[in-house]
Amino acid sequence: MLIFLPLEIAFGLLEKISLFMASVILGGASLSLGGLNFVKPITKPVIGVFRDLFQTLPDPLGGVVLASLGVIVIFAAIGSLSRLLRNAMIGQARKTLLCAVNCGPMAGIASGTAVTVLVQSSSTTTSLMVPFAGAGLLNTREIYPFTLGANIGTCITSLLAATAISGPYAIFALQIALVHLMYNVLGVTIIYSIEFLRELPIKGAEFLAEMATERKSVVMAYVLGVFFIVPVLRLALFRG
Repeated sequence: MLIFLPLEIAFGLLEKISLFMASVILGGASLSLGGLNFVKPITKPVIGVFRDLFQTLPDPLGGVVLASLGVIVIFAAIGSLSRLLRNAMIGQARKTLLCAVNCGPMAGIASGTAVTVLVQSSSTTTSLMVPFAGAGLLNTREIYPFTLGANIGTCITSLLAATAISGPYAIFALQIALVHLMYNVLGVTIIYSIEFLRELPIKGAEFLAEMATERKSVVMAYVLGVFFIVPVLRLALFRG
């Protein structure tokens, strides 16, 4: 973000490239892949049951209860997933994962991209790695390329959704998805191809992790600073 935001504000780099690509794509045959979703068919029946169950409650009580139940289920699922993955990471399963994640950066990026496209959630893909790191099965440097691939994979998910949109606003949906894709692909290419830049995220993550273990507020300050305060200041500076 710190690299591309100034370039985008000054030159409109991603906007111009994405507009050209979207115009070329929409000028050809239909490329809709909106139906490519492996998770939705599995979760849809369960979601429907709970939605119908809580629709009988008056507003806004039904929504509050459903949202609260969802948060509880998420934490329970994360805890169960952590235990299951820790138990599953033995024998051949561990060898397979280590081969996919630790057989070079390209293999890690490719596997992270592929898994994210399948589950259509980079948060899910990244969460899968957290128990492995916590158990000491993988370190930060080994998970790093896999996480970069997850960032690219989530862009492909949004691109698939954009291809399903038709009408006069289809080009804008596709353009936004292409900006998302190019932002992450170019970011991964630039940062990972330059050695001193490649080490910055790892060292930064380790430094923040050490601080966060002592003070949890550091995490909130980091998120607010990097994703809100810095972009707002840059926008104010360039527009001023």
